[in-house]
Amino acid sequence: MRADMHKVVVERPRYGSRRTNRKWGQRLAFVPDTDYDDQPKFVSSSRRRQYGPDCKWFSDVLGPLKGFLHSNVGRPWDKVYGELRHGLDARKVTGRHIFDHLKLMVETDCSIGVDRKVYSGDGRYGVDGFYVHPKNGLLCFAPGQSARQRKKERLLQQDIDEVSLDRCHSYKRIDDLWYYVAYEYVEVARGTTRSCWDVVDRGNVTLRWGSCRVAVGKRQCNTGEVRWIRERIAAWEEEVRRM
Repeated sequence: MRADMHKVVVERPRYGSRRTNRKWGQRLAFVPDTDYDDQPKFVSSSRRRQYGPDCKWFSDVLGPLKGFLHSNVGRPWDKVYGELRHGLDARKVTGRHIFDHLKLMVETDCSIGVDRKVYSGDGRYGVDGFYVHPKNGLLCFAPGQSARQRKKERLLQQDIDEVSLDRCHSYKRIDDLWYYVAYEYVEVARGTTRSCWDVVDRGNVTLRWGSCRVAVGKRQCNTGEVRWIRERIAAWEEEVRRM
C-alpha cells in the first residue's frame, strides 16, 4: 500500500469550497420610526441551506484505493485489511473516512446458495464488485453486469403471451391456450367514456379518451399455428441471446 494513501484519497479541495459563506455579522443600526421587521435578522451558516444542491461536497479520489484492492485480489482478506490498519490511523478523520469507504466497497457478509453461487447479505442478491469469499476468506472481485446484459436478462425473463401479426390481429395465450384474436380501434372523445364488450377479458371494459383497442373476435389456434408461434418465440429468444 502506498504511504500517502490517506492524502491522495481525502486531502483534495472539496467541490464548492471556493464559494463564499453568506453568513454576515452586521449589526442593525438604530433608526427612529423604522420597522425592523422588514430587515434581515438571520442567515443560516449551513452551506446546504445557502446554496442548495450546489453546496460544498466531498471530492474523494477513490481510484488509488480501488487499485490497491484490485492488486490484492486473491490474497486473504485478513492480511489485506491488516495492512490497511497498519498503514492508516483509524483514530484520525482521514483514516476513519477511508475505512468508511472500504465498508461500502468490500462485501464481507457473503454466503453460497444452492446453485453454488456467492450471494451477499441475506442471499437475495448476487455479489457485485469486491467481496470476501465465505469459504476460504480470500478477497475476490465479481465484475458487474453491463446495461446490455441486464437488458438481455430482463427480456429473457418475460412471459410472452402475445405474438403480434399486424395492427388488428395477433396470437394471444389465454388460459394456457393460444387463440387468434381480431381487434378494432374505438375512438373516444376527450372528457367522455365508453363501455364495450371485450372477448378476451370476457366482459365490458371502460374506454377513455383516445384510440382504444378492443378484442372483437377470437378462435382457438390449430396445431400448425401453435407450432409456428413456438418457433417464432424460440427465434426471438435466440436473437436476444446474441445481443
